[in-house]
Amino acid sequence: MNLIISHIADIDGVSPVILGKLTFGKIDYELYDIYEVDNAINKHLDNNDFDKYENVFITDLSVNYDVVKRIQKMGLGGKVKIFDHHIISEQLAGFDFSYSAVKVGDKLTCGTALFYQYLQANYKVDILNKEAVKEFVELVRLNDTWDWQRENKTKARDLAGLHTLYGNETFIDTYTKYLTDNDIFEFTDKEKFLLEIENKRKADYIKDKESKIIAATLLGHPVGIVFAELYRSELGNDLATKYQDKYDFIVIMNMDRSSVSYRGIKDINLADIASVFGGHGHIKASGSPISKEAFYKVLEDTFNDKIEIKK
Repeated sequence: MNLIISHIADIDGVSPVILGKLTFGKIDYELYDIYEVDNAINKHLDNNDFDKYENVFITDLSVNYDVVKRIQKMGLGGKVKIFDHHIISEQLAGFDFSYSAVKVGDKLTCGTALFYQYLQANYKVDILNKEAVKEFVELVRLNDTWDWQRENKTKARDLAGLHTLYGNETFIDTYTKYLTDNDIFEFTDKEKFLLEIENKRKADYIKDKESKIIAATLLGHPVGIVFAELYRSELGNDLATKYQDKYDFIVIMNMDRSSVSYRGIKDINLADIASVFGGHGHIKASGSPISKEAFYKVLEDTFNDKIEIKK
């Protein structure tokens, strides 16, 4: 049995699970936010949970250097493989069980693409060479790196839209079956209809959030802050582009996921911004956590002395 530990929040996180199912059949998998993964892995190591697996694949998640050193010290480097494409993954270059990279050749890569290349090289499974699978992986890469916008490949954006509609479990089940059954990757008539509705819903959502931007200064940068749970990438990119003369970048507060997203188009390293608040990511797209204490403070400030929080 193999275990995949991946990112819960987006299409690049769930797609390695699909590739794992296509390659191995039955697998175990766990999905975490980027701020949960270090504690989760340490807990597994404490309990020797990895002993029961042939391989443990960690995809689209940046694992803390100290945790990676612990994996190496415990002699699990032959069992654990890491596939990450965030800037912070460059610190793992010295570990032979890290297959991480920000770019492959002259193209930005993603966790799904890195994992796919590894599977193709190490497992001679015919299904991995199907055109449908190859296109699926490339669409995930195009979406996650935003190369879809530069290359005008809206199909990649729409695939991510379907992930939002389906949710993680349905998306995994749907596309594991679809890629098994089909040689060419195309959306069904039902999906095209759903996408029409979804794209209208998305446009309305972004317009609504635009009307609620809060202007602020963060670390000396003029920023626009919005509270949003959906469409973080497109919302952030659209607002950063539209308001580039006013804001250096956009800050998206996602109270549902207890996270902050930073999105921008200027020559500002948002991974450095996020790191100040315990986060990391890419130059133009990064994130950091929101603490429980911050939630409690919101409640206390809202209800004054009329609330008693059971912590």
